[in-house]
Amino acid sequence: MNETLRLIDERASLRRYDERPIGPDVVDAIVQSAMRAPTAGNMMLYTILQVDDPGTKRRLAETCRHPFIADAPLVLLFLADLQRWVDFFETHDVPAHCRETDTAYRTPGAEKLLMACCDALIAAQTSVLAAESLGIGSCYVGDIMGHAEEHRELFALPAFAFPITLVCYGYPADGHRPQRADRFDRRFVHHVDRYRRFSADDLRTMLSEIEAKFASVLERRSVNLAQLTYGGFMIGAAAREEDRSVALLLEPWLQSPGS
Repeated sequence: MNETLRLIDERASLRRYDERPIGPDVVDAIVQSAMRAPTAGNMMLYTILQVDDPGTKRRLAETCRHPFIADAPLVLLFLADLQRWVDFFETHDVPAHCRETDTAYRTPGAEKLLMACCDALIAAQTSVLAAESLGIGSCYVGDIMGHAEEHRELFALPAFAFPITLVCYGYPADGHRPQRADRFDRRFVHHVDRYRRFSADDLRTMLSEIEAKFASVLERRSVNLAQLTYGGFMIGAAAREEDRSVALLLEPWLQSPGS
């Protein structure tokens, strides 16, 4: 196993950080690595917003429900971003050109958002691996998609900049390294030629280790693992807030094309 494969295999989310700051040269290396990530058409449909203000970090720790955000030496917000291109089009006479050529001018739709999300997340993961190679751990925070109004105001986000993920970075506290989490057996994830669906027994096998881990919780609540997972992932308070916020954030991308 070469060094890159070892880093990928051993990486685990780090939520306890040493107080040691991450120097500017190291931050530059992490950001520059992210910017070398694959990107659709070399359009770089993302923005990396570095969060330095301690007060902002503390507020994010509250809105995202993760106290470790406040302690992270480096916090980067990855935005799926077409605002730069919209501004470029509109300041360089694209709407006028569309009128002259009897072509409807349109703003980015859902398909462009998905493309930008891919760009942003590929850049984020590249930054995570670069940080790992430098002895710096990291943790993704998807809860940044919640509390849309406050986060928009906090970062002055325009309509076509979508906060897809927040990543915290830091050196491990006191040499602490988190335990690597197991993944599903490969046969449930790696399909060949055609998508495969699984039986109830197969799915139970896929989740057997997780079910054993939560056995006491399941017994206490008189639910099975599917019911417990559904409650948190689909209809819990945090899930409802994120659903509401994402619907709000999607509005500009789902509007009908204008002329």
